[in-house]
Amino acid sequence: MSDTVQRPRLVVGTAGHIDHGKSRLVYKLTGTDPDRLPEEQVRGMTIDLGFAHARIDDADIWFVDVPGHERFLRNMVAGATGIDLPLLVVAADDSAMPQTREHVGVLSLLGFSHCLLALSKMDLVDDAWADAVEQDVRALLNEQGLTPLEVLRTSAETGRGLDELRAALARLARERPPDPVSGVRWFRMPIDRAFMAPGRGTVVTGSVWHGALRSGDELELWPAGARVRARDLQTHNEQTEQAADRMRLAINLAGVAVKDAGRGCEVATPGYLEASTCLDVYVRSLRMPGLRVRRSLRLRLHIATAESLARLDLVQRPETSAVHNVFGQLHLSHPIVATWGQRFILRDEAATRTLGGGQVLLPVARRWSRKSPPDTEALATLLSGPPKRRLEIAVKLAVWEAPAPGKLAARCGVEDAAAAERFCRQLASEKRLVRFGIGGTQHFVHRDVLDAAATSIQDRIAAFLRENPRAAGVPRREIVGWVPASCPERLRSALAEWLVGEGKLVEAGGFVVPAGHAAALSAEDRALLETILDEFASGAFRPPGLSELRCRTERNARRVEELVDLAAAQGRLVRIAEGLWLHADRWRELAMTLVAALRERREITVADVRALLDSTRKYVVPILEHADAQGLTRRRGDVRVLGPRAGEAEGRP
Repeated sequence: MSDTVQRPRLVVGTAGHIDHGKSRLVYKLTGTDPDRLPEEQVRGMTIDLGFAHARIDDADIWFVDVPGHERFLRNMVAGATGIDLPLLVVAADDSAMPQTREHVGVLSLLGFSHCLLALSKMDLVDDAWADAVEQDVRALLNEQGLTPLEVLRTSAETGRGLDELRAALARLARERPPDPVSGVRWFRMPIDRAFMAPGRGTVVTGSVWHGALRSGDELELWPAGARVRARDLQTHNEQTEQAADRMRLAINLAGVAVKDAGRGCEVATPGYLEASTCLDVYVRSLRMPGLRVRRSLRLRLHIATAESLARLDLVQRPETSAVHNVFGQLHLSHPIVATWGQRFILRDEAATRTLGGGQVLLPVARRWSRKSPPDTEALATLLSGPPKRRLEIAVKLAVWEAPAPGKLAARCGVEDAAAAERFCRQLASEKRLVRFGIGGTQHFVHRDVLDAAATSIQDRIAAFLRENPRAAGVPRREIVGWVPASCPERLRSALAEWLVGEGKLVEAGGFVVPAGHAAALSAEDRALLETILDEFASGAFRPPGLSELRCRTERNARRVEELVDLAAAQGRLVRIAEGLWLHADRWRELAMTLVAALRERREITVADVRALLDSTRKYVVPILEHADAQGLTRRRGDVRVLGPRAGEAEGRP
């Protein structure tokens, strides 16, 4: 493992009002001017993200310097999403200003609970004045739920407090607490900068969120999902063979145009991320833009380094213009990638005000509708449930389209594909999920989804049978056609098999009916059925064909055919072959006669059976073939011997 990966490290992001000295402080700490653009140099104002690095007491400290002007807040959000610790810079001669307050609000919405506070420009004020400023800023931080780990009074002009700040950063790098996503094993890095390096091609930079990467590894570039290769890696201008966990990283991507890999894109281990335009979310706070209180509103979403126009639909119409802790669904103007638990910021359409923020509950969601309303119980589980329970809900909400384990892991916030697959197997053993093997792959469906489908199919078949009381049921081969249209084609046959295997549908005589179904025949049909059965009983082993039934007339031909199928499905007739049935009592008699004869003679011929049954070859040959298929007999050349299930005819196992 390289020294870069082994050393303590910390990614620090600046925050604060314009002209409070953020970039100047970073320059003094690192020797690198983060204002890299010519326009920034001329205007003396940070416009885009700046980056710098310092090695302090053998700890790697990376800085992401953000603009303080309100017009560039989207750049601030893009920089803040990948950092470990915010460094809030407040000019001691100015105190908290509008962008100080907005930046602190953004940090709180992004989930930060701690920060470093640097009071800058201490050469312009005395300590008594600084005490009042510090008290004011502490009150602001407390109001937003942030706690300063340390408050350092600094001056870029005199050098005051810079050594203390360096020491604090090195100590925090060594003591860095585990990140909420530190257990996630797959690699992910939102891109905040892309440029063309002479002789190397496209280089992208960003803050690694989690996972490890080696030079030469294959990645996916999102939101397009194209496969790319990490040709080589650099961190603070040093070549490295590998990168891991939270750090600043530059990746040389082979065969990628700069325009296809700009800010808002991400690179990740293949098989985890998915592009989406519909997300289920938890809105922690939101101020309505304008005077009207609305359930649906248009705004601008900032997530990771991406932004998109969006429509937010709340689960219910709020009562006031200040909304807190509600579920919602975001519909985006273009695809982005996200994962469970990821924080986001909401601003007005014109990007002039921060309205609120929240976190992603389901990054690939089904659109709410009247037929498919929001499931608030499921959303509550996604918000605060344990990982296995979140995974179960993610599978349930996917209905028939549960993704492969890697994508499922990203949807519900578990470590990796192996962990997701392990949870799926556990849930299958608990009968919460059902596993289907489709084309050599495992596909999981939630039991509630299957039970709902089974109820729908049972109800439809029951309705069909009520309208057609003489019908024996639905032909077994046609069940697939009764599966809900929402079920993908590849799952339909497997679902049909599951319905029969679980006893949701009962098969008899080649037909299926709902469990517990009993035919409701009219008195006339019942009488006709009994007449048909009497004819088959009296026909013994020379049974009549359909056209030979004496009760059959031109007017009732179809009724007779339907009742014969029904009798076979009820087990009162046994279908021997196409157009040939035996009465069930006669079949049991035949089976006992055959087995008894074979136990006495050990083998028997067609002619022997013809004599035993007082029948003809026309009937005996298909009867013996059916007996072979049932395991009562086994053909050996021109004779039959006892089959493996012969004992069943005698009432023995």
